[in-house]
Amino acid sequence: MSVDNIKKTRDRLNAVGPGFCAMKWLHQTLYLHTGDNHSCYHPRPHHIPLDEIAVDSSALHNTKWKKEQRKTMLEGGRPDECYYCWNIEDLDGDQISDRMIHSSSDFAVDEIENLAKLPWDAPINPRYLEVSFGNGCNYRCGYCCPQASTLWMDEIKKHGNYDLTYNQYGIEFLDNGTYYGPKDDNPYIEAFWKWWPSLRKDLHTLRITGGEPLMNPGAMQFFDLLEKEPAPQLEISLNSNLGVTTAKMDRLYDRIQSLLDQGKIRKFSLFTSIEGWGAQAEYMRTGLKCDHWERNFTQAIERGFKVNIMCTFNVLCVATFDKFLSKVIEWRRKYGKEALGFDTPYLKEPHHWMINILPDSFKFYMDEHLKYMNTNNEYFTDVEIAKMQRVRDYMYQNPIYSDKIEKGRRDFYSFFSENDKRVGLNLLEVFPQYEDFYNQCKQVYDNWPKD
Repeated sequence: MSVDNIKKTRDRLNAVGPGFCAMKWLHQTLYLHTGDNHSCYHPRPHHIPLDEIAVDSSALHNTKWKKEQRKTMLEGGRPDECYYCWNIEDLDGDQISDRMIHSSSDFAVDEIENLAKLPWDAPINPRYLEVSFGNGCNYRCGYCCPQASTLWMDEIKKHGNYDLTYNQYGIEFLDNGTYYGPKDDNPYIEAFWKWWPSLRKDLHTLRITGGEPLMNPGAMQFFDLLEKEPAPQLEISLNSNLGVTTAKMDRLYDRIQSLLDQGKIRKFSLFTSIEGWGAQAEYMRTGLKCDHWERNFTQAIERGFKVNIMCTFNVLCVATFDKFLSKVIEWRRKYGKEALGFDTPYLKEPHHWMINILPDSFKFYMDEHLKYMNTNNEYFTDVEIAKMQRVRDYMYQNPIYSDKIEKGRRDFYSFFSENDKRVGLNLLEVFPQYEDFYNQCKQVYDNWPKD
């Protein structure tokens, strides 16, 4: 996929409407343990009403809410929930958004005109499904949440919530009947397996996620199922934090290779996440050990599987991302450019993890990262460089309202000062570049109106 091809897709999308995106029809991320979904991972998840799946199990994807968003797109509008892409498209310059990038995927690009002809309320099976069976996880990534991590859930139960204006870490969902543990009767899982015989015929890619899917038994049921009921057209992807034992990863690779050798699946891809290297990366993701992560990472490549790294570009990346870029070059020199890919979506919430809360003095770091990638462009694709360019432009042009920035700075101090106590670390020892900003945030916090 090249930037030129993405721009051609953009033109085809815009011929339907300036907000049209194939992902509203063809892509879904589904959280079966909470009964939530979104059409891609950028809009906030919305809850799937039980009465809808009681009538039609495909309502796990085709909710009334999502159909209304499709209607808006077909009528030339831009759904509010898709602001992640509008933020990028409204910047100066010829920007490429994820609406354009993901609609250029091989499972989507040839469907654009056909989707535009469908009635807005027509049900459809996704071609790309990302599904989570549970939030069991051995990591506690700073910008994650209890809905996606049992380590986060257990911490909030023990220590209570953080003093924040944006409550991403609350566990109220445990009390309102919208969370199903691994031993609970789960109507969403029942509906999923009812939907599966129809769904599997249209799926291009099934991506299993979590939590950490290798800790969730439901996720592994798919491998048993594919042994009995092969899907030769299906690409299997797996999101893993690579924090489980190397032996467990090796057993997974053996199983995947067996399915591939027997022609029971078409392809396998591994996705993982990291936003830095060394102490900085381990601070952002409690539980991460870079040496162990790298062993599991290189093991996958040496077994012949492509690994895609998802870098959620956040406030702590800005001054430290050069270390990660150096590692990418090191790995690509050793294993080749095609062995691994990486993506740099900007983080949009919670506020205290957004890059937009940083002062102008941090902007030069973004210029240095972009300069480094352009200088070493034999190791980076044009799309990877374009994505870093848009993150840089997003920080420079900063479309975020000032009140959200002030809340983010207030919460930055509140969160990280409390976080350091809970995890036994010191932000400024790991990120000394942030000392002046940390003190600035403390002043905002100290002057914040008290309830």
